Amino acid sequence: MQFDLFDPIDDAPGSPSPPDGPPWDPALTRRTRVLLHALPILNLKLADARRDPELHHYDSLALAMKSLDLIIENTGLDAEIDAAGLVARLSPLLTAMDAARGLDPDPDRHGAMVEKVLASLRNEANNRRPISLEYQDFDAEGGAVRRVLEFRILEDVFHPRGGTVLRLSNEAVNLFLNALELDIEDAQAAAEAVVHSQLARGKFNEAVQSAKTANWHSIRYAEKIDRLLRATRRDLEGVDWREAAPRLLEEAMAHIRGRLDIEDHIIGSAEDRLDVLAEADDQRESVARILSLVRSCRLRHLAVQGQLISARQVFLEEQVRQAFIPRALVGRPDLLTGVLEPLLAMGRETAEAVTDRRFGAFAGAAPPPIFSLADQVGWGLQPRRPASRGTVAVEEPDLTVLGPELRRFDPDEVDRAQDRLAALDRPTPLSDLLAAADAEGEPLAVRELLGLMVLRRFDPESEALPAFGAAALPGGPFSMPPFYGDDLLVTPERSGDGPSQ
Repeated sequence: MQFDLFDPIDDAPGSPSPPDGPPWDPALTRRTRVLLHALPILNLKLADARRDPELHHYDSLALAMKSLDLIIENTGLDAEIDAAGLVARLSPLLTAMDAARGLDPDPDRHGAMVEKVLASLRNEANNRRPISLEYQDFDAEGGAVRRVLEFRILEDVFHPRGGTVLRLSNEAVNLFLNALELDIEDAQAAAEAVVHSQLARGKFNEAVQSAKTANWHSIRYAEKIDRLLRATRRDLEGVDWREAAPRLLEEAMAHIRGRLDIEDHIIGSAEDRLDVLAEADDQRESVARILSLVRSCRLRHLAVQGQLISARQVFLEEQVRQAFIPRALVGRPDLLTGVLEPLLAMGRETAEAVTDRRFGAFAGAAPPPIFSLADQVGWGLQPRRPASRGTVAVEEPDLTVLGPELRRFDPDEVDRAQDRLAALDRPTPLSDLLAAADAEGEPLAVRELLGLMVLRRFDPESEALPAFGAAALPGGPFSMPPFYGDDLLVTPERSGDGPSQ
């Protein structure tokens, strides 16, 4: 954004006087409004000297500029920045300012300073209303006219994932991105043209910042189309679908087509650059960042293009849905400017007469401010409500006949394992029993069953067991894949005797 502070004038003696023309150029009015948008931020610097002594060493202008940058960087992401997140992100700068003054960092002091900066940007001194600045203008006849410029810089909005986040107004974004005199479409086209030019000339670091600007403009443009569709769904009569909305959609479709073409060229150029740059080249990271940002712009524009294609269908659907909605004969007043402010300007007696008659219409039901013991005792002593004795239908169970129980081991495997245990004629370690079964080619299932039978016999509470006993065998664990663990001594039982130990 450039400002021509002086017009070229020939100061040579004897030069002719300038031709007659309008005493005031309308372009000067636009530039005046541009400068007024920066005034609240510049006033932060002037307020540093009037701040509390423990906050004098903080530079509020630097903190405000970093805050604007952080909010823009996080807008459109899943986790946008809020006031608490802003304090955390500004903490390194605040700590550096503390160190320059020889102070220890204090989180409470940091939070207080950030809150003061946010209060100025939100215009909390005027109850967060739009900032209102008066300036001098001149009409076509040269007459002096006083006008008022209203705008916002920072506001809190609800995030779809819950809670409130910080958002900049379009004026603040334009001010920060040096594009206040451009529409969103022109600013985006200019930013992408700059990216393409800088990429072609090898200015990759500058192109990254320009790509960020283009990405931000794409977010704003998507929100512009989304606001039109949301306003249509909310109230069809509030949107001019005779001229303004169709013209906007046609211009938007042409704008999106142009942006997609330019972005295809930028993506192609960035990919070509990546192909020729060496792997160790430091510029590869910048080019990859540009490529990622432009691809993000392209995906967002494709989504906007889908909204534009279905926009007329939204109009037709809302026309059918809202056709029979009753319309109010009188517009509803704005509660702040049409009700509260005139009421505050009245005298006491007049205001009381108005509020006594109408207060119930503006104040909803409210719970009692304090706990009432009398009401609680009365509630506790009231008769018990009779319990309703209803009947519950009993549904007959749907019984199903199941087949035979599935078994892990088939009868043949069980017989072979039992035969091996019955053939024992002397105490044998479990490891030797398993090794012998493995050497004789017994399948894994039989060996597993042998181990399970021995473990079951080791349990003193087991019943209906084979005629053998099992006891712990000292000497440590054994390892015989896939079997591992402590070894057991398997002892055959003799008729009439207990297990041999």
